[in-house]
Amino acid sequence: MKHVCLFACCLFSLGVIQDATASEVIDNSHQTLRGHASWAIGVAWHPVEGRLPSGGIDHSIRIWNTQSGQQERTLAGHTNIVYCVAWSPDGKKLASSSYDGTVKVWNAATGREVHTLSGHTGAVMSVGWSRDGSKLASGSKDKTVKVWDALDGRLLDTLTGHTDMIISIAWSPAANSVASGGFDNTVKVWQLNGSATCQTLRGHTQPIECVAWSPDGTKLASGGRDKTAIVWAIPQGTQLHTLKEHQLTIESVAWSPDGLKLAAGGRDKTVKVWDAATGKLLDTLVGHTKAVRGIAWSPDGSKLAAGSEDSIKIWNFDVESAR
Repeated sequence: MKHVCLFACCLFSLGVIQDATASEVIDNSHQTLRGHASWAIGVAWHPVEGRLPSGGIDHSIRIWNTQSGQQERTLAGHTNIVYCVAWSPDGKKLASSSYDGTVKVWNAATGREVHTLSGHTGAVMSVGWSRDGSKLASGSKDKTVKVWDALDGRLLDTLTGHTDMIISIAWSPAANSVASGGFDNTVKVWQLNGSATCQTLRGHTQPIECVAWSPDGTKLASGGRDKTAIVWAIPQGTQLHTLKEHQLTIESVAWSPDGLKLAAGGRDKTVKVWDAATGKLLDTLVGHTKAVRGIAWSPDGSKLAAGSEDSIKIWNFDVESAR
């Protein structure tokens, strides 16, 4: 995902109407995708193409062409909610994690299931690829992070330390490190160099729902039920920003590809975008009528997608004028 565009700190205004009545639904999005029988939870942009998979409560994965707005393919195989989808770095494979306790790896070109990774004893809430695509990590309600060989599906390691379920994991783009956020209110950073070592970050006062690395791997964002997003300096473990603009639980956080902005989606039905360097709120993206469960930037930073209980919405960013 190296299609980097430089953004100025002062971006655009999406023109949220201020005098709408309480019954009106304000929507400043540019595209809406519907197809899941119910909630769309996880979303992930292809690292090169304009393809967007989404996982849903209907047990399926839908792959969308964001240019046409049409659904290209449905991947079926999970037997329960699909919570997370993640592309391999080369875009040739897609991983998914599910409440059925498994991780599945799919061939992106054919839609064929390549591996089913079984070993967790609880729902698997999150999955992510190592930067070279050779490994996968998964986080589960069984309180563990598991590391898998992505080529043959072998279980390589089980990381223990959280005292409650793990909702989100993220693999560093710059190092052999995995971050995990748990319902024990902590973020853990695991160094996977031979024997795994762990750094624990404390600052949240309620369970953590999401973690995400900055593109250069020097910062980590986390969000949770305390309605707060925290930006951490890594490896120092110090808090750089505490962002409190959301009114309800933060479900998902995502960095723009250039690392200049941080977005978060929450149960207050909004996506908020901050200047990552200053912590200043830049914009609030509205249009969803229900909680926002997952968000993702396009590889060039020109679009932001959000999956919700009502639909998937996409907002456009005027990259050229913001350079």
